Amino acid sequence: MTTEFEIEVTLFDKPSGNVRGMVTAFMPIKGKQKRIAHATLLAAEAPSVLIEVPGRLTFDQIEAVADNLKAFPARVRELAQAN
Repeated sequence: MTTEFEIEVTLFDKPSGNVRGMVTAFMPIKGKQKRIAHATLLAAEAPSVLIEVPGRLTFDQIEAVADNLKAFPARVRELAQAN
């Protein structure tokens, strides 16, 4: 099983209203890249975070999703504190 984890970051040069950017985590599940977490970076507030875990996973997939979700907050915090 491949567990390649990807974090996609979009930062706006100028905030769009209160939104400074977005951070999305993807990983392959059942042959497709699935979004497992999404954060909206806000200008004057803490990031808004949404977790999306597929309902049916093998034990190996559950462990991979859990490991990848552990890495996500560190990247979001880093980006939120950068500005």
